Amino acid sequence: MSSLAFPHPGIRVHTNDHGITVLRLHYSADEEKGGGEKIYVPEIKRSLSPWAYAQYKQMTDPTLYLKEYEIEAEAALGALIYQLDEEATLEDSFPIPRTWTRRMALDPHPGIPDAFLWVATDPWGDRWAYRELWPSRVCFICDPETKQVRGKAGPCPPDDPLIPIKHYVETMKWLESSSNPENQDENKTPFDEHIFARVIDYSARAFGKGTTDDPEQPNFQQRYEQYMQLEKLSCPSFDDAKKDHDVGYERVNAGLKPRMVRDTNGEPKKRSQIHIFRDKCPELIYQLKNVRKKILTPTQMMSQDPSGQQVAVRCHQVDNLRYVEMANPIYINPHPQRSHFEPLQEGFSY
Repeated sequence: MSSLAFPHPGIRVHTNDHGITVLRLHYSADEEKGGGEKIYVPEIKRSLSPWAYAQYKQMTDPTLYLKEYEIEAEAALGALIYQLDEEATLEDSFPIPRTWTRRMALDPHPGIPDAFLWVATDPWGDRWAYRELWPSRVCFICDPETKQVRGKAGPCPPDDPLIPIKHYVETMKWLESSSNPENQDENKTPFDEHIFARVIDYSARAFGKGTTDDPEQPNFQQRYEQYMQLEKLSCPSFDDAKKDHDVGYERVNAGLKPRMVRDTNGEPKKRSQIHIFRDKCPELIYQLKNVRKKILTPTQMMSQDPSGQQVAVRCHQVDNLRYVEMANPIYINPHPQRSHFEPLQEGFSY
């Protein structure tokens, strides 16, 4: 162990508060990965080898690079989870075409308003968050200069309205119906939305059942589905949300990552695969710009590893976006055409 007093390329020595020495092997220990002319990256304030720089460019979040490749487990603490580029992602609203594939996500809660998010997938695979519903008093303020509605800071107020599930479903029915002026095709003809899939945080099945001494009661998800069937909503049942947080963060950030495309004039423009209507989803935008990872106190860091989990304050709409991205939100052609191609041999199909 005495040789540890001398520097070893690619090996980092750390002694924790309990006197335990930990050796951490860095990529620079491999000459092929650590060699070459260094490239300075201002976002993380360090110089990287050509190999490390290539890995960095593939990451959707700089803090994930520091955590995985630079062996800095604490790098993500307190960092923003989502990498929102407003120029590439935020759009002015327009009528969503009738043929796009629509999905809805629901994040219910027993003590605060339930959160709803509608997302449509276009024929090219891009996802458009075009409507949200979260009737909290803290939710919106209007900027007097830009006249844009945006999220307001702060936790949910204790006197937020607790709305019955029946009323939520009645609101959903109106929003998805031809009575909603937003639901018009290119000829200004009203139509009822067809929701291809609905996804829910399955914690809803633990809400509303009472104690073990109470008679069996329908849980929140069952109540939603009962009212949705009574109101004859399309797709009146829910799929369970996939709640792997780390994978969900990666999926959302991959969709938010800007890419250069050509606009209608042939000029290059930044666009992401996830688009958000700035005038229809102010709470989602606020949360994408503010939800951070948990920070551990010095005492906690002595007894547990950094989890990378988000701070659970006003994260309902970003959770809904995660649920949709984890649900394989591909475009489904509403009018598939049958192929009339004749196979070359009997028993083959195309």
